[in-house]
Amino acid sequence: MSKVMELREALKRYVRDGSVLCLGGISLCRRPMAATYEIIRLGIRDLHLIDIAPGMPQILLALAGSASVVEGCWHGYELFGHPYMWRNLVERGPKETGYRFDDESHYMLSLRFVAGWLGVPFIPTYTARGSDLWNPEFDNLWDLRGKRRRVAAKKFAVVENPFKEGELVRLLPAINPDVTIIHAQMAAPDGTTRILGAHFDDFVHAAAADHVIITCEQIVSRDTLAVNPEMNLIPSIYVDAVCQVPYGAHPGSCLGYYDYDPWFLNELVRVTREGEKNPEVFQRWLEEWVLGVEDHEAYLEKLGLRRLLALRADPALGYAPTLPRRLHEMPPPP
Repeated sequence: MSKVMELREALKRYVRDGSVLCLGGISLCRRPMAATYEIIRLGIRDLHLIDIAPGMPQILLALAGSASVVEGCWHGYELFGHPYMWRNLVERGPKETGYRFDDESHYMLSLRFVAGWLGVPFIPTYTARGSDLWNPEFDNLWDLRGKRRRVAAKKFAVVENPFKEGELVRLLPAINPDVTIIHAQMAAPDGTTRILGAHFDDFVHAAAADHVIITCEQIVSRDTLAVNPEMNLIPSIYVDAVCQVPYGAHPGSCLGYYDYDPWFLNELVRVTREGEKNPEVFQRWLEEWVLGVEDHEAYLEKLGLRRLLALRADPALGYAPTLPRRLHEMPPPP
């Protein structure tokens, strides 16, 4: 059965106000950015985002007013800089902004997704002992616990190890997103998905979710994916929608297809830095690149063919070796 549909149709069908949403990839790599922009255009609000390493999509959804809760461990643009406006949003606090960020470690979040995949309510761990991640004073979702759907009643529980008297073990609640959106290099119409390069936690992101939307560079035949089947990561049984979205991770990278866009990311960091003092700067950027753009095809047209070709990866290397990477010596964009 074909699960191919347009991106807007998939988002309207599966993502709603208040949805618990996981966005795959990591940092600047293979993020579902086209889906992120479309969520903002659709006016979906009050999203609860959960991610092992939040980055571009989570920052934009927060700044655009689409997300009200984020559970994660880090936000940023790697070498390009700090998400200044997002930091300001967190520092001002939920009473003023209505936005909450709760901090956990990479491993804690990975374990919670594994528990969601396995269908168990919690998972034991020894991780992060001695850190303030276990300090109830720093539980930023305390007032939502037991009141908001899919926010665990407790951040963690401490129990005695039933197999070793006197030893204490921490239990972490499982994560089961309403929807996980993953950008991949290729997928078949039935949903079988192949990711080239590092997978990060995308398998458990998909396996733990109620619904999965795959955006991909190419839709290919099942026969194509039958060659080297060990490279296929996400089986069709997990997937609800497949959307062909070329350059769907821009301004991030997609191994083997294109590199990150240093000009776009430099501009985005500048906008969030200046927007910390003057929010209209960010609002103008959002209007120009997201709200004022009809869809992903119009976004690519606005970027221009020369810009897109400059980002194309060398097939042998998987990235663009001639791309300028010294931020203080950045030439004008193509």
